Amino acid sequence: MAQPTRRRLPPLNALRAFEAVARSLSFTKAADQLLVTQSAVSRQVKNLEDILGVQLLKRKGPLELTEEGRKLLPVLTGSFDKIAEVIAGIKATHANPPLTLSLPPTFARRMVMPRLADFQRKHPDLEIRIDTPPSNVEFASAPVDMAIFFGSNTVDALIVDLLMREEFTAVCSPRLAAGAGNDLAQFIRSRPLLHVRQGEDLYQCWSIFAAQSGLEDMPVDRGIVLETADLVIESAINDGGIGMLDPRLLPEELKSGRLVTPFKTAVKSGRSYFLVSRVEEIEIPRIAAFRQWVIDQFANG
Repeated sequence: MAQPTRRRLPPLNALRAFEAVARSLSFTKAADQLLVTQSAVSRQVKNLEDILGVQLLKRKGPLELTEEGRKLLPVLTGSFDKIAEVIAGIKATHANPPLTLSLPPTFARRMVMPRLADFQRKHPDLEIRIDTPPSNVEFASAPVDMAIFFGSNTVDALIVDLLMREEFTAVCSPRLAAGAGNDLAQFIRSRPLLHVRQGEDLYQCWSIFAAQSGLEDMPVDRGIVLETADLVIESAINDGGIGMLDPRLLPEELKSGRLVTPFKTAVKSGRSYFLVSRVEEIEIPRIAAFRQWVIDQFANG
């Protein structure tokens, strides 16, 4: 049996980039459509021209197609349209796969779950599966559609949407807050501290707070280290110590008086909660729907 002839085609991303530019005659519009930077689109088109050994676009003055570019454009557009049509037909005849998410545990329970019924009402046929690992997953290989990361935005090659910048302050039970007075330093020195483990850094939250509050010389590497902010909240309610937390994570505890913020001193940690998605999956309906919904939910965060 004869072996099928191997197709020698340029990279798909390069073809998609050229097709988007050629249709709009604009690198900016193509970049917006493909959700990448203008320079990335330009590099992909130049890569395609180098592979083909011909110029596809005239770049001096208004962007124009060369003769070779005019020949290639309708073939690509027709091919992509046909692919999209067939894929849409396949999706229409099969059940929708579940939306799989990876979320920080406390953020999931306290910020996402109370709101999730709204998303479910809008998408009643969509099954949702949520994992809550103790740290950010290796998203490139993780079997999830999307993830919310916590920390500094150092993610490359992904779509990143900022949801909420962390800002925290000292939180404790009313009993531990009694007699706090106006001396923040003395208050901290005389009471046990509660810490949320951040990877290998056991005391990061308190260290950030001390540095930004003019308390650099105060030792904060003491007290109880816990895995999640939920555990810190529970311990603080039971007089276990002072937690360093974002008040938005515990509105009910603060409203009921089970926890209080004895000082007005609050700092921005430099860390954030942000949604990450894969560029090539951003237009999948379940992913696009959740992305827009969660961005809207945290629009003021």
